[in-house]
Amino acid sequence: MNQRPGIPIAKVAGIPVYLAPSWFVIALLVVVVFAPQVEVSANLLPPQTYLVAAAYSVILLVSVLVHEFAHALTARAVGLPVQEIVADLWGGHTAFTEQAPDPGRGALVAVVGPVSNAVLAALGWLALPAADGDVVRLLLVAGIYANAFVAVFNLLPGLPLDGGRLVESAVWGATGKRWAGVLVAGWCGRVVAVLVVVWFVVRPLVQGGRPTTFGLVWSVMVAVLLWRGASGAVAAGRVFRAADRLDLGHYLEPAAALPQSTTAWPSQTGHTVAVDELGHPVGLLRAQDARQLAAAPQPPGPNTPLSAVMTVLPSAVVVPADLDGDGVVQALSTQGAHLFIAVDETGRVVGIADSRQLAQALTGRP
Repeated sequence: MNQRPGIPIAKVAGIPVYLAPSWFVIALLVVVVFAPQVEVSANLLPPQTYLVAAAYSVILLVSVLVHEFAHALTARAVGLPVQEIVADLWGGHTAFTEQAPDPGRGALVAVVGPVSNAVLAALGWLALPAADGDVVRLLLVAGIYANAFVAVFNLLPGLPLDGGRLVESAVWGATGKRWAGVLVAGWCGRVVAVLVVVWFVVRPLVQGGRPTTFGLVWSVMVAVLLWRGASGAVAAGRVFRAADRLDLGHYLEPAAALPQSTTAWPSQTGHTVAVDELGHPVGLLRAQDARQLAAAPQPPGPNTPLSAVMTVLPSAVVVPADLDGDGVVQALSTQGAHLFIAVDETGRVVGIADSRQLAQALTGRP
């Protein structure tokens, strides 16, 4: 059973929404940083200042959730399954069970998040003249600036930001190769991570000033997050590039299927996949093992069933023999199998492939 990513707080169109424990860390940071501004701007004293600051953290949470709802509901509308929405230390994220099948849908799902924050900022701006009271006005202004910043920041052209998804989709659409889009957007994300530190830390120093403690901590944290996400994208792009060139047939070793109850000696020139009464793979007798058994001083008797000499399969997945590289990546990432059993269009077993060899071919690492 998968562990919940946090506290379940709602369901939107059947999509579970969670509040990760790490969100309370950023909420506490917002209260600590925002409370002194409340004291000056709204002429309040503790504990009212902390209550207003806590209300601001809730406004930020709502803004994040609106952003993620836009992603999730748009994905649902274009046929992409959504697993969950999580609000966490870094804001939030929407988890999908499948990737966008084409650049158009990928770009649409990406852009609606920042657009939703831009809409919230615009609505706040329009409501500002009617704001009654210093506290209401302060919260409204803070919400406007926060949503405007999130909209602009998320459109920066680099993964893992939404702007990076737009870069990925643009390159993908231009080249016809998804891996090219992921690689370019990943490297752009690394550049964005460096520019965040340059802008918030190096620039003040060059101008003769010094960055604030909050600005220093925040920019470094964000830069580390962006760098890690971008580096993951670069690694994924390299895997997709290798998958584009992968031929499963090159890694298949000949094999045939026999019932596990058979007493007929399997072929010693190919591997034998033992299947149960329903045709499900349950074991494997490799060709070299069959030869060793036949050459043993006391070989198994003629009535020995295949189940007595086979190796029980801890995990295996049946795939088409003509499975493409993207299909291999999907199977490796979701099935967790040690062995691939390839079948032809009629369902006949034609070969086996070791998932470790396939993973090494895709990643370049054992």
